[in-house]
This record gives sequence, structure tokens and C-alpha cells, in this order.
Amino acid sequence: MASYTGGAAEKARVAKLQQQREKGKAEMEKALQKMKDSNRASNIAFSKTKVGAVEDTTGVGLVTLDELKEREAQLKLEQERREQETSPRKRKRKKEISKLSFDLDEDGEENEDLAVDIKKKKIGKNPAVNTSFLPDKDREAEEHREIEELKQEWLEEQKRIKDQDVELTFNYWDGSGHRHKVQIKKGFTIEQFLNGALEELVRVYPDVRCASVDMLMFVKADLIIPHYLTFYQMEQMKARGEKGPLFKFVPHKQEENKPAGLLKDDLQYGKVTLRSWYDRNKHMFPANQWKSFDPEINWDKYTLEQTFKR
Repeated sequence: MASYTGGAAEKARVAKLQQQREKGKAEMEKALQKMKDSNRASNIAFSKTKVGAVEDTTGVGLVTLDELKEREAQLKLEQERREQETSPRKRKRKKEISKLSFDLDEDGEENEDLAVDIKKKKIGKNPAVNTSFLPDKDREAEEHREIEELKQEWLEEQKRIKDQDVELTFNYWDGSGHRHKVQIKKGFTIEQFLNGALEELVRVYPDVRCASVDMLMFVKADLIIPHYLTFYQMEQMKARGEKGPLFKFVPHKQEENKPAGLLKDDLQYGKVTLRSWYDRNKHMFPANQWKSFDPEINWDKYTLEQTFKR
């Protein structure tokens, strides 16, 4: 049985398909060849970028791997030699610049290798200009030290004055005067003085044996002195009465039985009396002339006319 080959139209269609298939195959082969050429060109470009520095200087094209490594080593040595030659000049220039500005790179970062230590210098003051009104820590520290030294010296001197021994002569007053002496320190209060006076009086006068310090009074120049004041305070405030200063401590005459440096009151002797006697006789002379001591009263301008006016 014979095979059917078709008509002329069928043959033409088959021929056309065969031509299209061959044309597509040729295009595919052409595209494949183009791809191969492109890959080969990219490999060559890669090799050129890897040894670009060598090719630029030598003008040689593609090289082997060993030649490439050798030329890279030579290039590295050449670069190191150039850096060593230029480093001293750059360092010298950096030092000169650092005297006027900070040692920074062009990017604004500090160059640690070429950094130069800049010592901080204290700017002094112009001696020709008065700068006493400006704050100065050294001067203030020196002034504070001098003030503390003067303060300590003053305290030691005041302590020495308070520790001075004084022989105080007084009259025990019960209508008439009976003279006695007691040794105290200038820093003692009137109460401490009366306590020493009481120890002296109880041995002689029976009427004070049951008395206490609160029951005694100390009168000097017609002024009743409060118990809380000290002789040192009254000397410092220059306490005065109608007739002048209340106390004047002077060195005692040197005697065999007197210690060296002993002081005495060189003014009128004060009176020590019982409050009970004063309450009974304050309307009579001399108790009617007595009044409380007030440090605020200024007796400097006191005159005899004021006495008569009273």
C-alpha cells in the first residue's frame, strides 16, 4: 500500500516549517557564539583590572599568575620605598603646622602616628596692670591662710590674758567695811569670785555661814555688777561708772610671797554684801546710791551737774 504524501500545498507547508526550524537553529548558534565571546571579554577585563597598575606602567597585556604575583610584589616594595621617603617630610610639615593648629587629617580625623603633644601653658597676668579686683585662687588661699593664722594667734593671746592671776581686794560690807583679799583669774565670772570670797568670809563671820553665792552682791563704784559678767569682759568693754573706770589691773609689786606676774586692781575696792542687808538698808546711805550696772549707759559725758539734778 503506497503512503500518502499530500498535495502541493502540504509540501509547501512542510518546506516552510523546515526553513523556519533551520533559521531558528542558526539564530540559536549565533546567540551561543555571542555569549561565549562576551564571557571571554569579561575574563580579559577582569584580568586587566587585577593587574591594572602593572599594565599601566609596563604596557604588557595578559600575563601568567606567577608573573602577576612577582609584579605585585615589586609594586608593593616600590610603594613602601616611596612612603618611607615622603614620611619624614610629611612629619616635619605636620609638626610645623601643629604649632598653630590641631594635628588633623584632611578628613578631620586625628592622625595618631603624627600627633604632637602640646603642653598646656598658664597664661600669666600683665604685671603693669592692676589686677587686684580679679579673682585669684592662689591669692585668696594665701589670704585665707593668713587670716586663720591671725585668728589662732588672737585666740591664744586672749586665752593667755584670761589665765592671768589677779589678787582682788574687797570690803565685806555689813554697815562698815572689813577688808579681805582673794586670788582669782581674770577670766572668772563675778559668781566665781563671790564663791571664793564666801570661802574666805565663812571663817570669820557667822552670819554668812548659811549663805550661798546667790545671796551675795558685788558692788563697785556704786554699781551692782551682774553675776554672769567676767572681769575679762569688763576690761575689754572698758566698763565705767560715774567716777571713771571700774577696773584697772596692774602688775603687783614683787614680793617674796607673791608669784611672778600677779596682777591687782589699782582702783577703789569693791564691796561684797548680803542681799538681805541691802533689802533692809537700801533706803539709807550708801545703799540708796547703788544701782544696777548697764553696759549700754555711756558715762564718758557724765558731769557733776547731772548728780545735782538727780
